[in-house]
Amino acid sequence: MTRVKKALQRALVAVAIMVPLILVFYSLADAATRTVSIPCGQDIDATINADSRSTATRFVLGADCTSPFTASATIVPSDGDEVACEVAPTFVQRGRAFDPTTRCTVAGAASVENVFRPIGPGGTTATVRFEGIKITGGNFTGSSGTGAAIAEGSMTTSSSHYGIEVMDNDAAGILTAKGTFERVEFTNNTRDSNALGFIGSAMKARNEVEVKNSYVHETQGNGIWCDQSCVDSANYPNGFWVHENLVVNSGRAGIRFENVGGSNAGEALIENNDVGGNSYGDVKRGGISVRDAQNATIRNNRFGNPHNSGNVATIASDSGRSDRPNLYNIDIVNNTLNGEIIKGCELPDTVVACSGNTP
Repeated sequence: MTRVKKALQRALVAVAIMVPLILVFYSLADAATRTVSIPCGQDIDATINADSRSTATRFVLGADCTSPFTASATIVPSDGDEVACEVAPTFVQRGRAFDPTTRCTVAGAASVENVFRPIGPGGTTATVRFEGIKITGGNFTGSSGTGAAIAEGSMTTSSSHYGIEVMDNDAAGILTAKGTFERVEFTNNTRDSNALGFIGSAMKARNEVEVKNSYVHETQGNGIWCDQSCVDSANYPNGFWVHENLVVNSGRAGIRFENVGGSNAGEALIENNDVGGNSYGDVKRGGISVRDAQNATIRNNRFGNPHNSGNVATIASDSGRSDRPNLYNIDIVNNTLNGEIIKGCELPDTVVACSGNTP
């Protein structure tokens, strides 16, 4: 009888231990899948900014609203958050790229410098996903951190963007870009010419990112740009990997890899893109521009439909400035030029190696 009683006590103790564990497990599961709907007409920045900073939330926006969700203040998602439209985007294929059409729009009010600026709890970094929304209206004030749809300086390199439209922002579509960009459209960014030369672009990164199957067009600055060492990231073994995109009609370079060298510097793999009509505002840059940078491969791209300004497909150049890296180890191989030229092939092969390009 004593043995039975002790066995029963042990069983009750085990149950007492397991019940809290089960409750914790289900609480974590619920937290991981928490969803907050934001219907048409609701104050989007008040809703997202008031949400718990320590709970991952999927914010789902109402579709086909008669007016956009207007951000009267910068929207600040936290770590683990997602911002998505309740209706998935549709796509039109343009060569190897996909042009999204979204059913939810988020627009910054005139006083909003950046429409989104994710930050984790207590000022830490945040991993965030954006999906199926249009973002517009970042207002440039002259500062290098303003005028973007998303300012990503506090995001992690594990963040992601899928099927979003980024357009009509004063300085850049994305600033200090982080993570992966898939089937994204960038257009009509850098509306303020004062942003040219230092942040004006569809997207400017300072860390290695991946941009794929995206449509970048009609932007007054650079298209896809990695600058200031393009810092190495373990998440991106191919480095600044720009592939299977359509990049056309950028006022400056369609794709630019600049000022990259040193112990923490990344590398670039730019491949399988269609690049045309770029550099109409600065003929020195061509379709793809490598400037004062090291360790880049440019291969299997198609140029010249339409022609880049000056018929320059790619240019690899060195400014000679002592405060910047020397141009080194740039491979430009197996590209289809369609009558365009490559500048830099006259340099030693250790600096720029060119082979297998089809005229």
